[in-house]
Amino acid sequence: MPHSDISNAGVAALFYETAELLELSDENQFRIRAYRKAARIIEDLGKNAAAMSREELLAVNGIGKGIASHISAIKESGVFPELEELRKKFPPGLREMLKVEGIGAKRARLLYEKLGVDSLDKLKAAARSGEIEKIDGLGGKVQENILAGAERVRGAPERMLYWPALLLAEELIKELRLLSFERAAYAGSLRRGRETVGDIDLLAAGRPDGSATGKFAKLPQVERVLALGPAKASIRLKAGIQCDFRIVPGGVYGAALNYFTGSKEHNIVLRELARKKGLSLSEYGLCRLSDTEHKYPLAAGTEEEIYEALGLQFIPPELREGAGEVALASRKLIPELVKLADIKGDAHNHTDFSDGVNTMEEMVRAASECGFEWYFAGDHSIPLGVVHGLDFKGYSSTRDELSALAAKFPALKLGRSIEMEILKDGSLGFTDKEAAGTELVIGAVHSSFKLAEAAMTARMLKAIENPYMDAVAHPSGRLIGRRDPAGALDYPRLFQAAAGTGAAFEINGQPDRQDLTDITARLAREAGVKILLSTDAHSAGQLAYMRIAVTVARRAGLTKGDVLNSLSYKDFCEWIKERRSRALKGSR
Repeated sequence: MPHSDISNAGVAALFYETAELLELSDENQFRIRAYRKAARIIEDLGKNAAAMSREELLAVNGIGKGIASHISAIKESGVFPELEELRKKFPPGLREMLKVEGIGAKRARLLYEKLGVDSLDKLKAAARSGEIEKIDGLGGKVQENILAGAERVRGAPERMLYWPALLLAEELIKELRLLSFERAAYAGSLRRGRETVGDIDLLAAGRPDGSATGKFAKLPQVERVLALGPAKASIRLKAGIQCDFRIVPGGVYGAALNYFTGSKEHNIVLRELARKKGLSLSEYGLCRLSDTEHKYPLAAGTEEEIYEALGLQFIPPELREGAGEVALASRKLIPELVKLADIKGDAHNHTDFSDGVNTMEEMVRAASECGFEWYFAGDHSIPLGVVHGLDFKGYSSTRDELSALAAKFPALKLGRSIEMEILKDGSLGFTDKEAAGTELVIGAVHSSFKLAEAAMTARMLKAIENPYMDAVAHPSGRLIGRRDPAGALDYPRLFQAAAGTGAAFEINGQPDRQDLTDITARLAREAGVKILLSTDAHSAGQLAYMRIAVTVARRAGLTKGDVLNSLSYKDFCEWIKERRSRALKGSR
């Protein structure tokens, strides 16, 4: 029976797992990279790969005959034969071990062969007993870090990153539209833009007659039904997260959306304010205290009505955390937050000159299709080590290709950026003379994460004081759920230094980075530091991650004026020129 309903995420997951197991098998790196590249391409496809014909698949750049055949096999049987064979070679717990910071395929294989460690529990036991440090090349410090990483993985709550949860929620909203709901939305922490979510809340305006919840519970995304009634369905999705779907009368849709968006702390402050005005606020609307049955709401249809009736400026969902936003709204001090429509370009991304999937032309075309006004095509500098980065000569030669592309995409202004390694001593991967010949330098740490706070801060300060470093990328180095932030940083000192040199700090839109966070981005803005929103895209489809960066910026309360991406190409280039000139004068 054909399995054309398998999602792109499902197909990509099979290919990612295949790549991991091939690594455990010490297979050819070319094959491993091919599967990872295919997985990324499939994740970014605008249509269902399993529903595409072989001819359509082969027309997709980056999908060859082999991958197309694998997708066809998955489509026909729902399984991937090569993966099934690989699964027989290794215990399933080995893949779980790869989630532990400090354990790659080589180390996992070593622990399996030397100690028989094939699960997280056995890994922790081996670390606690001191067996790991006895293996040549490891030692006590590695053992300590492995134990801490294993505890972190096992202790992490089941939460989904914002981006996959958002895509899943939007997919389900489309299904609700097909069920004739004119108004439907996701609520909860997802609507507030939290970096991870514990579940998905969906809300629709309509009549709770039972038929809609029944149809919703039968959607292909559903793994099992947890509870089902005429007005609510609780389900477990195949993606591994719970979803609660509620139907409410259209007349109270705004009140319900406000209530279920939260946060709990925000709702408490609103209810206290309502009570001071002789009113009560609930999911049924804003009513007089005497209207205990909520029959005569003063405001309920829209969120805007509710905030206005309370004497408040409308509060964007991203700010509803009970952190003083209601007091600001009472004084009409909520600023107009930056919007995706304000973003004119992206400066941090990657092509296949380093570790990206797509060619420079493909990335430029995708940027043009995104509607950007300008685009700085980026790549890693060579000292990164784990990827094929560029030295200054390589960087310079690729600028010629970019210049040739300018004629093909006349509406898009092009530049060339470099993500330059901040070395352990704080120096950059290029010499000052080489860095002076670049158009835009984005400095980043990719190694030596375990330095003490003083050493890590000193490292970053030295980089910030380099007049050619224009922006700092993902400063904490964290990977949400996989790697803790690097050694503690003295952010106030870093932001003070950046304000002096004019260096910007990045909000990285990669789903597992979101770094700066909303909290540190707010501190940066308060220190007078400009913010650069970045996709850090490693494939054409990942340019959509700008939406994540904008969400973090909105949670930080940033405006269009705080964000460099809102500048025109001319003004952005002028900012770089003036910043370097000022920093050079300050360094003399």
